[in-house]
Amino acid sequence: MTALGGRARLLGLLGVLVLLGGALFFSTRDRAAGGRRAGEDPALAAARVAAALPACPQGLTTDLPAQVLPCYAGGPGVQVSAAPGRPTVVNLWATWCGPCVDEVPELVRFAAEAGDRVGVVGVVHEDSPESVYAFARQFGINYPLVRDDAGGVLRRYGAGPPRTLLVAADGTVAYVKVGAFRSVAQLEDAVATHLGVRL
Repeated sequence: MTALGGRARLLGLLGVLVLLGGALFFSTRDRAAGGRRAGEDPALAAARVAAALPACPQGLTTDLPAQVLPCYAGGPGVQVSAAPGRPTVVNLWATWCGPCVDEVPELVRFAAEAGDRVGVVGVVHEDSPESVYAFARQFGINYPLVRDDAGGVLRRYGAGPPRTLLVAADGTVAYVKVGAFRSVAQLEDAVATHLGVRL
C-alpha cells in the first residue's frame, strides 16, 4: 500500500469517527432537552414533558367537519372527524371554567377505572398551553388532551364549556351532556345508558 493510499484510508476513518461522534452528541442533547422539537420554547417543552400526558387518539367523532387539531402530548395531530375506534368520552373544557375544573377529578377517576374499555379525551377550548400543562400536572390528568384554539369543536355543541360527548366506537355521537358530571357514578350511568358499556 502506498503512503498516499494509507493516508486516504486514515482520513476516511477519521471522517467516520467524526460523524459518529456528532450523531451521539446531538442524540444526547435532544434527550437532555426532553425531546424538544425544533423551534419549541424550552420552558414549554419542559412543561409538556412534566405533564406526562398520554398520546392522542387518531379521531374524535364523525359528527365534526374535517380538521386536524394539535395534541398536547406532541406527536401527530388529531383528525377530529375520524372515528375513535372505541367508545369514548370527549370532554370540552378550559382551565378558566369553574365547573370544568370541578369535573376534572371525576374524569381522572373514571379514566383510571375504564382502562381500555372506554377512552377519555379532553378538548381544550381557547386556553394557553402553559395553563393547561400546569393544570394537567397538578390534577394528574391521565387522558389525552387536544388543543382547540379556535373553539370550533365547542361551538358545534353549545355556547360554553363544559360539554361532554359520549361517542360510539364508529364515531357517532350518542349523547351530549351540557354542564359538568358531578360524580364518577353519574358518568358511569351515562356511559352505560348511551354507549352500552357497564364498568
